[in-house]
Order: sequence, then C-alpha cells, then structure tokens
Amino acid sequence: MNSVTNLLSRWRASLRNVLWLDALQAAAISAAPVILAVLAHEPRLGWTAIAAFWACFGDPGGPLRQRAGSMLALGLIGALFCFLASASAGHLWLLLPLTFVCCTFGGLLRVLGPAAAIVGTLLSAGFVVAAELPAPTLSESLWYTLFFLAGAVWAILMTALVWRRRPWKDATHAVAHCYRGLADFADALARMYSGLTPAARPEAWTAVTKPSRSAQRAALESARVRIREVQDTRPSRRARGNQLTYLLDSAEDSFIALVACADLLESHAPQWLGRSAGAHLSHALHRYASVCNAIASTSDVNDPKQAECLRERLAHFGAGLHDLRGGAMAYAPDLATMVPVLDRLLHTAQAIMQALFDQGGAPAAPVQQRRAASRARQAWRALRQNLSVESDAFRHALRVGVGATIAVALSKTFAVNHGYWMSLTLVFILQPYFATTWQRTLERVTGSVAGAIGASLLGLLLSTPLSVALAVLPIALGTFAARTIHYALFTFFLTSQFVLVSHIQQPEIYEPTLAALRAFNSVLGGILALLVGFLVWPEKEPRQLAGALTRALDRHAAYALALIQQKGGAAPDADDQAIVALRRQACLSADNAEASLQRLQQNPMHRERNVDTAVNLLNAMRRITAAGTVLEIQPALPPQTPAADALRDYGRVLAHALHPQDDAPDLPPRPWAVPAAIVAADPALADPLDRIAQQARQVRQLRDRIEKDPPR
Repeated sequence: MNSVTNLLSRWRASLRNVLWLDALQAAAISAAPVILAVLAHEPRLGWTAIAAFWACFGDPGGPLRQRAGSMLALGLIGALFCFLASASAGHLWLLLPLTFVCCTFGGLLRVLGPAAAIVGTLLSAGFVVAAELPAPTLSESLWYTLFFLAGAVWAILMTALVWRRRPWKDATHAVAHCYRGLADFADALARMYSGLTPAARPEAWTAVTKPSRSAQRAALESARVRIREVQDTRPSRRARGNQLTYLLDSAEDSFIALVACADLLESHAPQWLGRSAGAHLSHALHRYASVCNAIASTSDVNDPKQAECLRERLAHFGAGLHDLRGGAMAYAPDLATMVPVLDRLLHTAQAIMQALFDQGGAPAAPVQQRRAASRARQAWRALRQNLSVESDAFRHALRVGVGATIAVALSKTFAVNHGYWMSLTLVFILQPYFATTWQRTLERVTGSVAGAIGASLLGLLLSTPLSVALAVLPIALGTFAARTIHYALFTFFLTSQFVLVSHIQQPEIYEPTLAALRAFNSVLGGILALLVGFLVWPEKEPRQLAGALTRALDRHAAYALALIQQKGGAAPDADDQAIVALRRQACLSADNAEASLQRLQQNPMHRERNVDTAVNLLNAMRRITAAGTVLEIQPALPPQTPAADALRDYGRVLAHALHPQDDAPDLPPRPWAVPAAIVAADPALADPLDRIAQQARQVRQLRDRIEKDPPR
C-alpha cells in the first residue's frame, strides 16, 4: 500500500513539471498526417505520422539550431535506414548484416549523451520497422523513404516556423523545476518532523532524504546544461543567461542548506521533540516551501502581483523564524544549531527577491571559455575513442545489433505477423545493464498489454476511420506527457496510439486483432531482450560497484580535506568556488555509486553478499557531505594559530581515513576525537567535525572489511 501511495505521489509531482503546451504541439504535429491519411485515402501517410512522432520524440529541446539539427539528423539517417531496410527486406542474406551494422550504429550514439541516445534508439527502431514495410520493389522502397523524410521535415518546419519556442524557455523551466524540487524537499522534511509524533526510524529518514537529494542533484546538473546551451548559442540573451545562472547558483546554495537541515533534524530529532518546538520548526519549513514555489512560478519580473506574492511569502517565512527563535527555543535550546542554516535560506531567498524585482537583474556570471573544438569534432572523437570492446558503450551497441539481428531473423524466418513489434520492443527495452533491462521489460510489457486492451475497447466505440484518426490526437498528447512521468504509463499511451495508426494503414485488420498481436509480440520481444542482455557481454556489476565506491570515497576525502583546510585558514574565502565544485563532484560520485548499487539489487540473477556494506558506505558518505554543508556555514579560524594548525592536521587524518593519503600524518592512538584546541577556539566547529569523524571511522572499518572480502 505504501509503495502505491509513493508511486502516486511521485506521479503527482511529475505532473506539475509536464510542459503541456509543448506536449500538445508535438501531439498535433504527429497526429496531423494520420488525419490527412484518412482524408486523402493514402495509408502510407501513416508512415509519415510515425516519422513525425519520432522526430518530435527525439527533439532534445534547447536552442532552435540544436533542436533542428537533431531532428534533421534523425530524418536523414532514418530515411537512409528506411531505404536500406525496405529494399533488402526480401533478401535475408543482405538484410541481417545491414540490421547488425545499422542497429549497432544506433546503439553507439549513446556515447554522445542522453539526447543522442534517444535518437540512436529511434534510428534502430526505424530500421527494424522498415524491414516489415510492404515494399516489394525499389520504387516502393523509395516512396516509403520519401514519406518518412516528409514526416521529419514536417516536424522541423512546424517546430521552426509555426510553434517556435523562446531559446531559453527550456532553461527557465529547468531552473523552475529546481525550485519546485526544493519546495518538495522542504515539505517532506516538515512532514517528517512535525513535533507531534515520536521520532521516525533512520530508515524513514533515508527513504525521504535519499531520493530527494538524488533527484535535486540531477535537476541542478540538467539545468546547468540547459543554461550553458543558452549562453553558448545566444549571445544576445547573455543577460537572461546570467540571471538564470544566478538563480541556479542560489538554488544550489539553498539545496545545500536543506541538506544540512535534514542532517541536523535526523541527528537531533529525539532532543527536539515537543509540541511547541516541533510545530514551529515544521511551520517554518512549510513556509520556506511556499517561498520556493513562488520563485518557481515567477514568469514576469515586471508583474507587481508576482513580486508582491513573493514578498509576502518571504515575510511569512521571516516571521516563522522569529517565532522559532522565541518561545520554541525556550523548550528546545538545541534548536539554536538550526538557526544559522534557516537564516541562510532566508538570506538567499531575499537576495533572489532583490535580484528579480528590486534591482531588475542579477550579478554577472563569470565568463565561460569557448569550447576549443566544434561539436562535430567532439562527437567524432567520442565515437572513435569508444570503438573498442573494452568500452561499455561499444559492448552495449554490439548487444543491440546482435539482439535486433536475431529478432529480425526470427520474424522473417517464421513469418511472424507484425513481427516488427517484437524487434521494436527489443530495441526499446535493451539497456546497458541487465537490471535496468529487467525493470524496463516489466514496465513495457505491462504497459503494452494494458494499452492493447485499451485500444481494443476504444476501437469498438469508433465506427469510422476519421474518428479513429481524430482519437490519435488526445492519445498522442498522453504519450508525450507521460514520457516524463512513468515508463509503463508512457507505454500504455504509446501502444494505444500505434495500434490506431496501424489500423489506418491496414484497415482490413480488426483492432482487437492488432491489439492482441501487439501484446503477444511485445512479450516475445521482452523475453528475447532479457536473453540477449543476460547472455551477450553481461556486465560485471560487483566490480563496477567497487570501482564506483572507490571513486566516491576519493572525492569525499578530497572535499573533506579541502573544506577543513579552508576552515583552518589554509585557503582564502575566495576559494569557495573550489569547495563547491569538490562538493558537487562528491555528490555526483555518490549518486553514480548508488545507481550501480541499485542495478545490482534489481538484478534478479545475482545476489551480492557485500550489498549491506555498500549501503552503509553510501549512507556514511551522504552524512559526510551533510555535515560538511553545516561546516561550510561556519567562519574560518584565524590562520597561524594553534587551533588552526590542529584543524589542518585533523583534516588530513580524516581524509586518510576516508581514502588513504600518501602525505597523511601518523595516526595518534585515538585519532577520531576532535582536538581540544579546536573545541576551545570555536565550539561551533566541533559538532560537524565530530559527525564527519564518526562517519570516517565507520568508512575505515567498512573499507577494511570489504578489502578482506572483495567482490567477485
């Protein structure tokens, strides 16, 4: 029951971030050729509709040049694949090698990034579908090729000329998504700590904070990429790009403060229980969430209503902090450690208010260096560097080529009715890791069966081809909207859409028959994808997890060392950007290790005895960065003092415990206690340092254990 509730809550949160207008535009672009196919009595326009749908699906967003280039590449290469597949469909000896080469190429595009990975998957899917087109002659193959190219051109023209988007719209939405994520994080913390119920177990805190931190970190990095695209391609929008950069940096600063809040709440919750203190703290966090939502909803800096809304919510949040300092702290004096963190959230939000509405701008962002090499040269270099069996990406590309070739061979040899659905399912399901392939198989098969049933029921209600074509529009809208919500829901709409489009192309086949064929072949494709993923170059996830954990520990050691050295006066305050960069690298490395661990846990064919050790290591690293964020708020010690010297030495000791350091000092008998000189000089430093030391001790114990029993 709880899992269903959590899934529905995630879906509701995802619905807020759906770009409904963009989804409607893409749905209209892909549905228009279907309606035209019925009106013009030209079934081949259904292939144009599929090409337009894939072009919209492969739209990476961002600047128009980048979007049009990606869609045009999909159209041109897809048209070539269409001609090769349809022309060789009657010659198995030629079709199978071409399938392997083309689908391997599509899988290899993954090395160019997530957007190119989608394009590569669509190209592979286009090839296996085109191999089943009714094109007995080269002339027919050429016609289908032209119809496919027309669909891509149609999508590009509508995107470029009719429904043009502002070049920085995606970046603006990405930054707003970050602030909505901050609001969700703050609300989750407020619900966990209401002060009206006993303290939750550590597992409950982990269930709330871990996904929130991972999702927010991913949102911040995605927004950073979008802003960079704006700044690189639209110099005339430099001011807007600088404003977005400032907002993103402020969002990251607020995210770090919320992480510190979560760490303090989890560490001190038993001491802070109480109806008055807990209620005031919970209300303050809820009020901060409303501030973040107001920032995310700001669309016009010249709108006085939006300015007044944000100003009122800031005043409400400030009043909540005032109440927290008053009567609440009388019942829970330890709440004083939370005040600097909450003040940081307030000051950051006030600075955003001034930058957006009071000053009409933002501090200038640092000038970024232009890339030395062009995109084409970088892409070619990445492809060439991965042309080796040692490359995970190349092995996955070969896996896609082998799987697609087997699927096409089975479909052609046994004359499977609508066998391209089996090949199509395999191409979309097959992932670089078996665990993700397994999960994607379950979701796609479930969505395909449900979508086939839905299309059958809908077909019974639609009596004319035109009504079927018109029904494609709302279903396509659901397809584009659901792609960011959940893969099973996306597959449900996608299956319904393709069954209706196939019925228009082949009206002699009854919809329930098409739906049954789709569901049956999807199951076959899922089974084949699992077999290929398990047998063809299966990944060595335990070794990859060990390497990811080692890199994460190294990054956390570097972050802790640099931060403690800075607080010891070894680095000036101007080096704050370096600390931020190290913290970001540490968080990203922990996210990568956690993703590797999740793949290992989801793999039904493998059980690793060191999973608990890996989980404890990741939890320790999360707590280190959380305690580090609290330490970042504290002022540095004066340099050239005994306390500063002791702090710098202590930092090297902790870094050595996290990851062996060649220049670390000899460990004293009890290296974990915070030196008395530091406690005497600044007691505020002692608490976060002590928590880092506790986690460093646990990391060292866990690392020694895993070194004695390494993963196989």
